[in-house]
Amino acid sequence: MTRLQLFSALAFVLNVGMQRVQSQDLILNELQASNSNGIYDDFFEFDDWVEIHNSGGLLNLAGHYLSDDLDSLDKWKFPDTNPGLTTILPGGHLLIWCDKDPEQGEDHADFSLSGDGETVYLVDPDGVSILDSIQYGQQQTDISYGRSCDGCDDWVYFDVPTPAATNQSTELPAYVLYVNEWQTSNENTLFDETGEYDSWVELFNPNDFQVNLSGYSLILNSQSYTVTANEPWLTTVDANGFLVLWLDGEASEGANHLGISCPIAGGNLQLLGSDGSAIDEVEWDTTTASNASYGRSLDGSPSWIEFTTPTPRITNSLQIIPGGMIVINEVLTWNITDVQDNAMEHEDWIELYNAGDVAIDIAGYYVSDRIDNPQKWMVPVGVPDSTVIPSGGFVVLYADDDDDQGWNHMNFKLNNEGEHAALRSPDGFTVLDSLDIPLLPADVSWGRVYDAQVPWIEFETTTPNATNGTMEVSHHTVSSEWLPYPNPSKPGGAMEFLEAGFLYDSTGRLIQSWSMSSVQQLPNCEGLFLLQLESGQSHRILLSE
Repeated sequence: MTRLQLFSALAFVLNVGMQRVQSQDLILNELQASNSNGIYDDFFEFDDWVEIHNSGGLLNLAGHYLSDDLDSLDKWKFPDTNPGLTTILPGGHLLIWCDKDPEQGEDHADFSLSGDGETVYLVDPDGVSILDSIQYGQQQTDISYGRSCDGCDDWVYFDVPTPAATNQSTELPAYVLYVNEWQTSNENTLFDETGEYDSWVELFNPNDFQVNLSGYSLILNSQSYTVTANEPWLTTVDANGFLVLWLDGEASEGANHLGISCPIAGGNLQLLGSDGSAIDEVEWDTTTASNASYGRSLDGSPSWIEFTTPTPRITNSLQIIPGGMIVINEVLTWNITDVQDNAMEHEDWIELYNAGDVAIDIAGYYVSDRIDNPQKWMVPVGVPDSTVIPSGGFVVLYADDDDDQGWNHMNFKLNNEGEHAALRSPDGFTVLDSLDIPLLPADVSWGRVYDAQVPWIEFETTTPNATNGTMEVSHHTVSSEWLPYPNPSKPGGAMEFLEAGFLYDSTGRLIQSWSMSSVQQLPNCEGLFLLQLESGQSHRILLSE
């Protein structure tokens, strides 16, 4: 081997070794999977982003890959045509927009991040070797998730994100919030994520920006509890919105469950900011009637009243809007080869069905997959040519976390391992339909055996925007003209039913059922209830004094 050949070989070995060391210095440093009011790109769009940090020497990422799919690690390639964009200085940061819009620039990846959680991978130019990865869970809008400091091992949430800058926490001032309503005797008003009916307190945020309660404290008599920082999606009060905190002493059930139990006697309740400053203070009263709540007559006002119909997570001046006869008819939680959306993508979907006799505009209705966030997605207004469902008609809503792809694309995805889904009327409170979706195989939907009927079954051949099948009239046990009477009715009164049926409360929980024609005693509380008869008829029953 000549001296020149030896020198060339040595240079090649050194170059390969340096590239490897430099690649190991590349890490995923911060991400934001739900950006609505943070930084914007060159097109003034608030898109998801991932930040990469270089703790070593000068390095060019050309040829490396970024992906959110373990089966496709070479999903998006850093361009090799723009070294000014892909070169990271020692100790520097590089921001990549994850917006499924690579046409907007070489720093725009062809995938978006899921606000419900997934895994992001930084991959070597060989398209196989993973240099770094981060598996994250549920995310809160406008709060980023990153390493506590550049290169640190632990990941934390940043109320003030630090894109393309050094990771560091910013302490925010204590903002104005109100203790707005509470319920000490909760028998069937509202259940938590575990199905338990516990005492709760509601906070109201009058500001035009969201407030994360991380670090805030509540003191109830001698009991004190500081809200944790590890689940901001459970502790953030939306702008001009409401948040329910559970007074169950079971902090292990989630960050919205306080290590404070509801006292038997009344007392004093204080809300303190993260700096210890007093935010609000009220006198705690436990003398309310069963299933009643106590709250401000108007949100944030100084006067207090008893509510026979509590209003958790909604304004205290709530006006009930019953909504139309719309039901969730079929859902698909794992779409591999099923129907494609308008972007030619295989996405999760929820089908709604109009079981009423007239066309219904669902604009302003709410759909959510979270019990703690009932108004997660609202059907857009202003597109009546799309949102009106004719009698006996269907509409498919795509659960793809891509609400910029059209009016019927929601801001969340479904979990094929099972979760909750609910449809609410325009008041954001009244439950029109809800279900617990079981674990489902790929391309197998969960639907009503007949349109608007029970039970629910698996469909190996899905029927989006089409009938699940209809029950013959001869199978009905009563005339379709039957109506509940009297309606409205008194709480605790009696009503005769001519067939088997089910009665649900306004949260979608089954209150009682009967297997044959009988006289049933109605719940001894005010509210709106949904009656579903064996024949498929559905009626709303209002109980009021």
